[in-house]
Amino acid sequence: MKPILSALLILLSLGTLQAQKERYVDGILAVVGEKIITYSDYLTEYDQVSKQTGPGRDGECFVFEQLLIRKLLMNQAELDSLPVDENRVDAEIENKLRYYARQLGSERKLEEFLGKSLSEYKRDIRPRVKEQMLSRDMENKVLENVKISPREVQEYYESIPRDSLPLIGAEVEVAELIVVPKVSAEAKAYAKEKAEDLRNRILRGASFDKLASAYSEDPGSALQGGLLPEFGRGDMVPEFERAAFRLKADSISKVIESPYGYHVIKLISRRGERIICRHILIRPQITSEDLLQAKRRVDSAYSLLMTDSITWCNAVKRFGDQESGRKGECGFYSDENTGVQKVAVDALEKDLVKMIQGMPPGTYGEPQLTVFPDGARAYRLVYLKSETKPHTANTIQDYPKIQQAALQQKKDDALNAWVRKTRLKTYISISKDFENCPSVAEWTRNNSNQ
Repeated sequence: MKPILSALLILLSLGTLQAQKERYVDGILAVVGEKIITYSDYLTEYDQVSKQTGPGRDGECFVFEQLLIRKLLMNQAELDSLPVDENRVDAEIENKLRYYARQLGSERKLEEFLGKSLSEYKRDIRPRVKEQMLSRDMENKVLENVKISPREVQEYYESIPRDSLPLIGAEVEVAELIVVPKVSAEAKAYAKEKAEDLRNRILRGASFDKLASAYSEDPGSALQGGLLPEFGRGDMVPEFERAAFRLKADSISKVIESPYGYHVIKLISRRGERIICRHILIRPQITSEDLLQAKRRVDSAYSLLMTDSITWCNAVKRFGDQESGRKGECGFYSDENTGVQKVAVDALEKDLVKMIQGMPPGTYGEPQLTVFPDGARAYRLVYLKSETKPHTANTIQDYPKIQQAALQQKKDDALNAWVRKTRLKTYISISKDFENCPSVAEWTRNNSNQ
């Protein structure tokens, strides 16, 4: 919860510090072209950074210079007539608020946390979000042609002192083949009949909340009487979502089938394209025969792999379940930052780490029955393609990481060069409050427009 609460506190500060503008009507700290930095702008930015890095004079200088750069980018964006799609701004705000509402449980709880309505909060933060997007778009335009060559990557690597090279933890190339037991027609019929019976009891006057608590097989919502966090379109599986959005307040749906089982839904409230509802989930039960059939399927894949009668990718395509695992990528995990298949062991789930412990690279682990967080069961077969022990970064084992760092350094250098060039032809005036910051002093030195 710590990162979530920290992010929420930052979100809250964007609104609460907005109110301080009236106290500092004339508190202009800098002018960059036609853009100004007010004292409240600075307070908002510094509040965010200090929550992550702690206060300090160096932090003050850093925050202020970042604001100068943002205003310079914005000023140039307007000079270049860079368009701003207002729908994109709205979507950005909606996505942020939807995420935080999900963490807290509902939009109502988020409003309680913020101390104001979401419509008020959207109005307060809109100028800031628009400013951030405009400066980001201008930065992308400045850097759109920055590329990195293999020679530059090597030069970047060689420029790092040997004793300053980072240590890279253990990494693996690992893939999985998931086989989910197929539910029998009899089990489906029994689950649907049970859901229909619960629905009829509700229609006769039984408490939805109590029946959900007693019978629903969705462990997260059952404890809350079937109550789900507020959601919008695209947040739920299509079958469930379509049924929920057709309901009127306090009405009960027919029994709905989804990939999770059979649902009975009750709409609590709707506000625009956001709704709150309760549901009861009845899952068709997997029988021992269903599990046995799945085990035979995964064992067949394992036998063919062990005799080199099939390649890993073909085994995943032939035996794996499309809805589970990573079938389109031959089941391989990939690094979120670099996109390569080599991933840090620390980033893998604990159960998977246990399965690959002691496995020699290039081998397959025996199929194991796995229980997923939602309670579903499946057989999992893993392939450990390669393993890299902890080591000092080098261009042979860690080229994608070094390439990414080299490209980022080149982009930073290109942006800094653009800033130095652009500020010379831009009117800049800075408060004496920051004249002791060496990096900030550069902004007014030799500025021909002072």
